[in-house]
Amino acid sequence: MKVIRPWTPYIVLVLILAIGGGYGWYRMSDTGKGWRYEESLKSFCEGLIPYEESAGYTGLDGSRLSADYRAGGSEGDWDSCTVAGFDLTIARVPDSTLKSFDRNDAFDRLDEVPGDSPPIPLGGGWRGYTDLVNTAVVLSCENKAGAVFVTADDGNVDDLDDMYDASDSERARGIAELVAATAVNAAEEWDCDAKAGGRIPRLPAPAERTSPYAPKGTCAGIRLHDQDYVHWIQDAPASATAPLERCVLGETKAEAVHLFEFEAAFGPFAQRLRPDDPDVGTYRRGAGGAKGSYWASAKCPGDGPRALFRVDPTQYVHIDGSVDEFARDALATFAERRAEQHGCTELTLPPASS
Repeated sequence: MKVIRPWTPYIVLVLILAIGGGYGWYRMSDTGKGWRYEESLKSFCEGLIPYEESAGYTGLDGSRLSADYRAGGSEGDWDSCTVAGFDLTIARVPDSTLKSFDRNDAFDRLDEVPGDSPPIPLGGGWRGYTDLVNTAVVLSCENKAGAVFVTADDGNVDDLDDMYDASDSERARGIAELVAATAVNAAEEWDCDAKAGGRIPRLPAPAERTSPYAPKGTCAGIRLHDQDYVHWIQDAPASATAPLERCVLGETKAEAVHLFEFEAAFGPFAQRLRPDDPDVGTYRRGAGGAKGSYWASAKCPGDGPRALFRVDPTQYVHIDGSVDEFARDALATFAERRAEQHGCTELTLPPASS
């Protein structure tokens, strides 16, 4: 005959309470929340999103990890996912001057949204930048040809044309830390030996429009001569590590408008401009251009693709002989300075007869 001990129901009750309490603790406590979030990260975006750098934006809420997409092919693999409302692209790219043309190609996601500032270098030993909307880090592989890049598009930042808020810069710095840590994880996952940087320092405020006669950053050295229709410039600190740099010349009449936009693009940012599409073959030669739009190129250390330096006038510029000559000469100055600071050689400039 089976004997039921008088204390048995109490033991069962204690076990039920313990299990229920444990489950409640797992569901409600910060530690349990952290465990669940860590589990969510393991199956999200190939497990490349870092816990610490993402937690501040997601609040350890796994439902804020979304839109997980992966693509692959002979030209490299890439992932796209959304963390707390901003979109990340994580890619490994070949060390090639051309890319396969694909409307879903990761190159097309580089710098795809207009920023609120010329690119600001991240510092901290990272090859990266932020324009307070787009943030990117590039890691060149030392053990094989190619690179890893990660970019984030933050559509939640305030419109800096109205008013700059220091919190926007701090948010961009936090996103840059997330992008950098993700790039390190991706490099490790994809067998890319790359040199990482350190903690990203506080970012400077975006450059305001200033006098065109005293440029100090990426616009430095450009002489306007008699181009008195240029009323202001906007640039960012010049850097040897930013993979994308810009200088803007503008005018102020009824409203402020861009007149000339100069760009220096390195590594994957130069590759994105050379698609393997016969209809988009502008930058195949080392240098060239006409009617105010010119480009130059140079060989840079650690990069397979040649860097590209270009200037384009906007629709607000009337191109005549004087303006065309100014654009070509200004690009030469811009390219020479940017190439020198980045340690690039074999600079090829457009000839005067282009």
